[in-house]
Order: sequence, then structure tokens, then C-alpha cells
Amino acid sequence: MPRYSFPALGLLIAACYLSAQSPATIADHILWERDFADLSAETAVADHDGNLWVVSQFRGSDRLVCIKPNAEMHVNTELLPEIKPVFPAESLSSSLAISSSGVIALLARYMHGGREISFDGANFAAVDSDGKLGPIKKVAGSGPDYKGFVALDDGHFLVLGDQSPMVVIKIRDDGKIAWRRTFPSNWVLPSAAALENGSSCVVSPDYRRPLLHMVWIDKAGEVRHQEQLAGHRSHAVSHTDVCTILYSQSAARYRSKYFLTSFDRTFNRVWTVGVLDSAPSGGQYQMTAVADGYVVAIGTENGLFLAKYTATGRLLWSATDPSRRPADFMVASDDGYYLVGAGLKDRYSLHVIRAH
Repeated sequence: MPRYSFPALGLLIAACYLSAQSPATIADHILWERDFADLSAETAVADHDGNLWVVSQFRGSDRLVCIKPNAEMHVNTELLPEIKPVFPAESLSSSLAISSSGVIALLARYMHGGREISFDGANFAAVDSDGKLGPIKKVAGSGPDYKGFVALDDGHFLVLGDQSPMVVIKIRDDGKIAWRRTFPSNWVLPSAAALENGSSCVVSPDYRRPLLHMVWIDKAGEVRHQEQLAGHRSHAVSHTDVCTILYSQSAARYRSKYFLTSFDRTFNRVWTVGVLDSAPSGGQYQMTAVADGYVVAIGTENGLFLAKYTATGRLLWSATDPSRRPADFMVASDDGYYLVGAGLKDRYSLHVIRAH
């Protein structure tokens, strides 16, 4: 064992202490990051092999892109004409989800303009490993904006329609509808997380008051429990049978504060922690559940705020990078996660970060 003089030993201890106390930076947790020119992102999901799948709209082209865990592009193909809008629809937006059995699924929703935007329903299609679409099935008609799309643990999917009214549809991996449920028209912007045995937790802000409606829906579509929480906006994720929600409350004029809270299967509130005391209201925020906890990203006037928590709500680290834009999507993958967006503020092409 090496010997140190008392002054040298003191300096060594001080250096170790300072190293242990050094604040985390976002760069400390980045494995790689890369810009992909002439692409954007409107949805993102990771498959069971850790590949990141993105639907990109750029200069009128709707493309399906697959990026490997080593940052290499594996697929970059235009979506089939059969899934493009048909009159009266004028444009499409897409969502992606990966089933528990590994099926990659795409939900295309349609809309057209006028004095106000009208939504023209949604189609479903499975995607193979080369980015080719399978048979296209219509899963919803005109009415709500079907932008929510979540994979359940029984191999099926939830489709969430945002007003009016709010609609939740369960579809099988072949696109057939299992059930359809409607909720009050003042429930908006729903977010959902998969629980055990095909059940789910759905969280929806109230359009008329600062209140979040939370429901536990079983695999047959029956509401087994309902709860309310004071808040404005929310995002739900899950760890097996635990539903965890990132939500905001008003802090001051045009400001919001953020919290993380977790409920067990019967919606008993297990823990709540404060995440951020003040951020611009209406800003971008993301959350994902990783193997050992949760990661939260919030856009602030000071740049990108990123924080990681254990599964029991203990803060592991947090950091803010003033040079970065907000994250558009955050996607769990193996023992890490992807950030889509979150690039430098003066760059607007598809930016992907793999982090841990």
C-alpha cells in the first residue's frame, strides 16, 4: 500500500471529496449524440433490441426511420401511399408503440383544416424489421384527435382520443377492436401507462378546472378505480403495477411547478416529490420509466432540465444545460434511454441522444 505524507494525504482526501460533490451535468450521462439531416421527429419508440424507431415529416415526405443503438441508421423509408390521407383528410400524424411480444405498430391519424381543424379518424398497421407496413386497418372514425398510443402487457394496444368526448379504444395486434369506452367531454389530453394483466392507468386533465382525473381500466375495459388530483397537465408511465405521474400546478403568473407522484394498483398514493419549483407554463416536458427508476426532462428558460429518480422517488441527480432545446421525446431502452430533440438551440434537424 503506498504511503502518503500528511499534507499529501490531506490533498488526496480533499480531491476525493470535491470529486464526490461535483454537480452532475447532462454531458456526464450521454453515451453518444448525433444529428440526422433532412429529418424530424413526430413520434419515437424503442424496440426490444434497443433500436430507435422514428416517424419523420420533412418537406412533405412521411418517412419511417430506424436508428441502431450504435447510432447507425438502419431504415429510412417513405410510408406507403395506402396510409396517406384520403379526402376530406389533408394531412396525417403518426404514433408508434411496441407490444410486449415485439410487434412494432403505427397509428396514423388524419385531419383537415377550414375555420377550425377537424379530425378524420385513425388507421393501424404493424411494421416489420425493414420498415414495411402490414395490412392497414381503420380503428377510429372522425371526431377526437387520436394521438395517444400505448402498448399493453398482454400484447394489445390502447388508442387515446382527445375530445370531444375523450375516447379510449383497445385494439389487438392485428388491428381488431376489442372494446371502446367514452369519458366526459371536459376530460382532455389523456396520457396512459400499461399495468399488469392488460390493465392500464389513464390520466386526463379537466378542461374546466385545475384537476387531473385518474382511472384504472382493466383488460375488459371496466373502470375499477377513479381518483382526482389537483393539477394542470400530466404524463403517466408505469413500473409493472405502479402508475407514476409527472404533473404540474400553477406557481405564479404564467409559471408552473412540477411534481412526481406514484400510486399503487388501488390508487393509494405511495410517494410524491417536488421536481422543479418554477418553469414556464405550457412548456415541453417528458418522462420515461427505466430499469432502475424514472428520468424527467423539462424545458425551461434556462435550457434543458434533466433529472433521474429511483423507483421510490429518491433524486439521484439533476442538471440543467442552457445550450439545449427541450426534448421532444424520451424513450426507455435496455438499461438506458434515448432523448429525441434536446440538441443545440440553433439546430432543428433530427437530433438523437443515447444516455444512461
